[in-house]
Amino acid sequence: MAHELPTRITHDPSLGFTRLPRHVIRHPDLVVGLDARRDDENVRARMYGPAVPSLSGSEHTVTLRVRPREVRSVAARLRQMWRDEFVALTPLDPTGRPAPGRTPLPYASLVDLTAEPEAELRAALARLARYGTQLLYDVLLGGEDEELKLFRGFLTDALSSDRALRIRFHSDLFLPWPMLCLPAAADDDGNDGDDDGEGPAPERVFPRFLGYRHQLEHTGGNAYARVADDRDPPPRRAPAVSLNHDTGVDAQGLTLAAEVAAVLADGNDFVERTTRAELERALRDSLLDEQLMYFWCHGHFTASGDEPPYLVLRLSDQRAIDAYTLRAHRPPLDACVPFRPFVLLNACFAGLPGNADLAYLGRALFDAGACGILGPQIEMPQRFAAEYALAFVTRYLAGRETAGGIAHDLARHFADTCRNPLGFAYALHSGMDSRLERTA
Repeated sequence: MAHELPTRITHDPSLGFTRLPRHVIRHPDLVVGLDARRDDENVRARMYGPAVPSLSGSEHTVTLRVRPREVRSVAARLRQMWRDEFVALTPLDPTGRPAPGRTPLPYASLVDLTAEPEAELRAALARLARYGTQLLYDVLLGGEDEELKLFRGFLTDALSSDRALRIRFHSDLFLPWPMLCLPAAADDDGNDGDDDGEGPAPERVFPRFLGYRHQLEHTGGNAYARVADDRDPPPRRAPAVSLNHDTGVDAQGLTLAAEVAAVLADGNDFVERTTRAELERALRDSLLDEQLMYFWCHGHFTASGDEPPYLVLRLSDQRAIDAYTLRAHRPPLDACVPFRPFVLLNACFAGLPGNADLAYLGRALFDAGACGILGPQIEMPQRFAAEYALAFVTRYLAGRETAGGIAHDLARHFADTCRNPLGFAYALHSGMDSRLERTA
């Protein structure tokens, strides 16, 4: 005789259809891993994914002929080159004096560079591309071993794809991947972009940058937050967002910072914080459940004694905020509601991790529950940073696009429309598939 079996529910991811389970994350087209655990050992590289041929079901692996210390040194030099050779470039006349009639520091004060002198812009972009290629091919992948040549060839074929790939670089050895470049085409080799040559047209240089070609995210050994409850919160009609800023940045209103604040506040569950005490009070709240946290302030690296440098942010009260600030005030994950914000750290160097993992502000945010972090790897001009933020938050708050898709599209937009490469200087740490869920 048929009868109903006793049932005991042990896992209810939707809480009786009152809460949505997490979205299924699509696998990247390519994963590139760099294992660099010790500075006195060579880097071990691996890659896998549908964008590269499979090797009997295994991943591609090779030992690179470079030490982590050298890679970090050349990467730091590349970032400095972007500042010295582009952001801080001063136009000079034939006598070596500041050119009359030109905007001082035009690449720092202007977003649209279409009206700037063609030869000057070509030479500057060619230098950035040249050194981006050097880091990737001469330093990281340099060598003539057969294994290395095969690995380099497969990776180059994938990176050269005309189709925009979704690529994850998984490593504790952080590189400015969007700022790295494919080699120049054969017909571009005759001009290296030094001061005595113009270099190819920007339209031919931009597609060489990895940040132009593909969606990129960097993850490391601690890239994914330790979340007690990994279900997504229910969609909301009014997303919870915050503006954490220094009101002294652009006090004259010369950028679009006010427009960004207006977009964040428009129709959203919005909170504004201008002091460290306000941020600390919010962090102590176990019910804190923001979906987008935006920081607009100055950032700089500082050091304590012989310790490695670490990132410090300052809001209007100018009191230092670092990773330890977050750790000291955030309750344990199992004592809080699920907290998975996407964080836009629009502060100089905020997309660049420090050498000490525990001092990396992004690491502390991930440990607290952040699903992704986007920030600049260089000292970013305020005008560009504000315009980038306005475009990003407007599109992200609409709830239709992922963070990775928006960041990639913005990098292309500023390159194609404004002939400006600074969108490549923003780095995405995890969060490529992060998307704000909201009701219609």
